[in-house]
This record gives sequence, C-alpha cells and structure tokens, in this order.
Amino acid sequence: PLGGRMVQVVQGQGRRVQLGEDTIAVPGREDRVPVRLAAHLKELARDRLAGACDDYAAALGRPYSKLTLRDTRSRWGSCTSDGGLMFSWRLILTPPEVAHLAQMNHSPAFWAEVERIYGPYKDARGWLRQNGSDLHRYRFS
Repeated sequence: PLGGRMVQVVQGQGRRVQLGEDTIAVPGREDRVPVRLAAHLKELARDRLAGACDDYAAALGRPYSKLTLRDTRSRWGSCTSDGGLMFSWRLILTPPEVAHLAQMNHSPAFWAEVERIYGPYKDARGWLRQNGSDLHRYRFS
C-alpha cells in the first residue's frame, strides 16, 4: 500500500525509484530491493509529513520544534509538550490525513481542532482503525 492504495513493486531501471500509476519501480539487485524501497518510503514520508506539519502548524498558529520518524507499533504519532512531533513512517502507506500542538489529548476539543484544520476526518480515522494493524505485516528486510 502507498497512500491508501495498492501498488505493485517491480524491477526498475536506472538509479532512482520511480512511482507509476499502480507500480513502484525499484532499481538494483533483487536482494537490495526491500532496503531501497524502505529508504524511499521513509524519505517520501518525511517530505509529506514535514509539509503537512508546516501547513497545519501554520493553521493552528503554533510552531513545532522538531519532526521525528520511527517505526512504532503502538502509536501512529505523538506530540511532546515542547512541540516535538513523532510519526510512524508507515503513515505513508495510509490515505492522506497537527492538532496535538493545541490540544495535548484526544478530548472533544482535540477532534474539533482536527475538523477545523483538516475537515471531515472520520473516514480517514476509520480507515486507519480498520487497516492500520495490517500495515505492520509488510517487512523491508
């Protein structure tokens, strides 16, 4: 999965990973494909999450202090009291979706903030609840 849709990993040409309509072409030796694919997905995740964090932090009127990516199993993301954001890089596998800078909890006020800056979120949240655990079955080693 990539961005919530299934793509097929295929042998690529040249030096760069190429994303097609329904494929992701990874060049190099077959035994190195998983490592190269994981590195590309992490880079893509960092780029997209940094852009989203910049946009949403601006919409909230609150800066964040740093952005960290990890491969967590119990949390998709978290926010520290000093504005440090941590996300699972596997979010790149999900459909596209930083209200914790304003609300350090999951109260109704938090979800109201999410709706204000993101818009309707319930379908995306439902997708993650239904499919999220399956994203950890993909191994890149």
